[in-house]
Amino acid sequence: MRFCFFSTYLAATLCLTAQKGLAQEPELKTTLESAYKRWSIAVENKNATAWAAAITMYRQVTTRNLIVSQGSAFPKAVFETTISPADTSNLRLLEAQAVGDTAHLLYFGKINVGGDMEDLPDNLLMLKFFKDKGQWKFDSNKIIHLRTRPDLLEKLKQGGAPDFLDLPEFTPPGKAPTAPTICPAPQHISGGTIQSIGYETEVKINGFDYYVKDNVLKVFVIGGLSNGANQISLKAKKIDVPKGSDRALELDLFTKPSKPGANGQRVFHYEYTGSGEPSPSRSNWELSMPAATEMNIVVTE
Repeated sequence: MRFCFFSTYLAATLCLTAQKGLAQEPELKTTLESAYKRWSIAVENKNATAWAAAITMYRQVTTRNLIVSQGSAFPKAVFETTISPADTSNLRLLEAQAVGDTAHLLYFGKINVGGDMEDLPDNLLMLKFFKDKGQWKFDSNKIIHLRTRPDLLEKLKQGGAPDFLDLPEFTPPGKAPTAPTICPAPQHISGGTIQSIGYETEVKINGFDYYVKDNVLKVFVIGGLSNGANQISLKAKKIDVPKGSDRALELDLFTKPSKPGANGQRVFHYEYTGSGEPSPSRSNWELSMPAATEMNIVVTE
């Protein structure tokens, strides 16, 4: 069941639209708000135990892996940020919806994460939740900017009904992702750039996946690069691009410099210049570390 909230009615007024596979709980809004509050309080109090209990296992492991891969201390680094949990008390709730083991709360208004309220534009805030062992837990949030949709922005500011809620991007996916493997502490802290213009690309480095479509993605290598053999693979398929547009497909990996101010070392470079798609059977490599020289691969066919 989808719950839509409109500011032109009393707070208790609900617009209920039955949909197949959606949650049937009238308490969904309250349940999700309570789950978010538990996480917010844990962050504000810098309580690592409470934070771990309030957030999904998927997000907990993902956060831990990223922090460790940067060479920082976990869970201490979780709380070393100037960004505060978004305050939802003055936001307009547009929707509370659950599909399967996934759910969200969607708000509109000035989203305050620690800045000056007077300078904040009106945007959408989506709070995402997954069920962990039968209990709703907060996973992550997403701010959806409306500067390119002045018509929608003005409509929502005037209290109009949101007519976009059935779009796929505003519907919970139904299935929560599986928590990733816990990565080791890196022997070589490493980063990478995936340039995938005109392609949909999947890269795997030592068992951890990275995905990019028609964009450039900068990443930390989860678990870093290890001494000895490191497994790297790439799969890419062409996507439609405007006529006359250039395509680009490259992968670069760098190790962190040993001293502040020094340059990192590029240890791996792949570039595809062919007119088709790279062959999956020829897109698997083994990078030995430490590397005295760069592994350089240019594919032209």
